[in-house]
Amino acid sequence: MRQLFVGGRRAAVVAAFTAVVTAGVAAPAATASVAPHTVSSVTLAASTTVKPHVTSAPKSVVVASGKKATFKVKASGLGLTYRWYVSTNGTRWAKVAKATHTSYTVKAKASLNGHRYRVVVKNGHGTVTSHSAKLIVAVKPHVTRQPHAASIVSGKKATFSIRATGNALGYQWYRAAPGKSFVKVTGATKPTYSFTTSASKNGYRYKAAVHNKAGHVMSSSARLAVITKPKITRQPAEEIDSRSGAAVTISVQATGFGLAYQWQYYDDSLTGDGEYHAIKGATRSSYTFRATTKTHDDYRVVVSNKAGKVASDDAFVLVDSSLQDPYGPDAGGMLSSWALGLDTELKGGATVVTGDAPTTVKSTFLAIPLDLHAEPGQLTIGLVVGGTTYAANVVAKQLPAGLGMFDLTATVSVPVDKESAEKGVWKVTDASGTAEVTQYFAQG
Repeated sequence: MRQLFVGGRRAAVVAAFTAVVTAGVAAPAATASVAPHTVSSVTLAASTTVKPHVTSAPKSVVVASGKKATFKVKASGLGLTYRWYVSTNGTRWAKVAKATHTSYTVKAKASLNGHRYRVVVKNGHGTVTSHSAKLIVAVKPHVTRQPHAASIVSGKKATFSIRATGNALGYQWYRAAPGKSFVKVTGATKPTYSFTTSASKNGYRYKAAVHNKAGHVMSSSARLAVITKPKITRQPAEEIDSRSGAAVTISVQATGFGLAYQWQYYDDSLTGDGEYHAIKGATRSSYTFRATTKTHDDYRVVVSNKAGKVASDDAFVLVDSSLQDPYGPDAGGMLSSWALGLDTELKGGATVVTGDAPTTVKSTFLAIPLDLHAEPGQLTIGLVVGGTTYAANVVAKQLPAGLGMFDLTATVSVPVDKESAEKGVWKVTDASGTAEVTQYFAQG
């Protein structure tokens, strides 16, 4: 009897619900003994009228050629059916034969790369189409542009980059200190890797691994040169002695990357401007030139790169004169115990030539003793005319106390005309040392 009663009650409820659905109105109140069961049954039956709803759409898949790719969908609703579609361009869609389940599996090949898949879900109350998902058939990467070596000023940004063919590529950069193995750079997972340089990174090497589902490839390595301001490790010689006509070489040593050199001379002559001037073509670590009495006596080099520049100490070049290349009026000569030159500050000039055959030549020298024991009598002065040296009479006059200088007035009579006498060259010999030292001076 109990089973019949229960079964009869269910039948009554179902009949009542059918009437409700047909009429499209709320069901009339039933007896108290069956009301709770009537409400439950109405809710259950109503759920069967809901159209499908996609709760999890298919997701794009990256897979190597020859491997299987699976697309899946999840949907809510009763009595659902599935039909998968494929498109080559995302616009036109075609049915996939026998693809009528919640998932669809396809064997990847190159011709399917970029194809899109979606699914249509149906039941008796409606249809819904999922979003599409792309099939990416991975091709093993190939590097088309390797990283390039870089020279960067310390504190500036260095950038290494790579290009590769393939799809769905991933990147990982590695670095190696000089003499060390490569290690992974944390967070460096893009085609370009940038960072701020420092002197400690000089000589580091960088390379990148490119990978996808089909495989991976490693780039070649590129070296980083960190440019710091040049440093001079060996200065030019402080003083260089040379004879007229000889080759003179001044050199410097410096450390740094990408160094450039520019030699300069300092013009401190009476007509000069007291500044350094670049020497055209003198752009190496050493500078060689042929010495003359007209040569500038003060040289330096400026060493530079992208990080800055530094100037060397000065090198002083002392050139001994010759009869063919005497000192000019504005130059001075070094002997054993004396330094001297024609006194160009004299009123009327350093040299006065009078008479004609014989001719009198009179010049005044400014003489500076180089040691306490130097005496004017150690100096012998003569005038060379036409290959013959004519001894001069020398009168020494010490300048006011405290200056430590002498005026030496040399006077000579030569048996030539005035024009020839004016071409004569003064010859000054210092006998104070172990060997005589001679310098020559053109008339002022």
